Amino acid sequence: MKNKDHLSQISFLKKRIKFLEKIVYLDELIKIYNRRGFLDLTFKILKELQIDEKLNKRKFKFKNHALVIFDIDNFKKINDLFGHSAGDKILKIVSKIIKNNIRSCDILGRWGGEELISLLIDTNKNLAFKIVDKIRKKIKNKKINITISGGISDFSKYKNFKKVFNLADKALYKVKKTGKNKIIIN
Repeated sequence: MKNKDHLSQISFLKKRIKFLEKIVYLDELIKIYNRRGFLDLTFKILKELQIDEKLNKRKFKFKNHALVIFDIDNFKKINDLFGHSAGDKILKIVSKIIKNNIRSCDILGRWGGEELISLLIDTNKNLAFKIVDKIRKKIKNKKINITISGGISDFSKYKNFKKVFNLADKALYKVKKTGKNKIIIN
């Protein structure tokens, strides 16, 4: 009987851990990773995909990965004019379109506010541009009249997440200064 109770407790604890991970790693509103979840999973994946310096071999045969930062254009204006529930709906629509147009191996997260971030596995920045611009066009063609901007970089020059993130962020900043509703590679 003790063994059955013990197994029951283990089962309960496993379910509880999954529930707590969901709370810690997922954005409750749009059902994608939050910043913490995105970063934890991204660092784990990048570590697995890095070059094994001692053997001078990759653990996997991936060549590069792209990092994309998306920003919903004029989001504050949407919230101010139509309320936060309208902004929430826009976030859900945009995140769903992005999620449906990237592969299941890619990671999508909410960086903060109306900014979303994606790690596109085994994708260089030129291929990422094609993917992201297609997403941008799909969002623009929605009847809700919203647009997104995006900044892209990849790990071809730098292997450090922070450096690659800063390059993508600079590209996004350049988009915002030069007219929005476009994608720039840095």
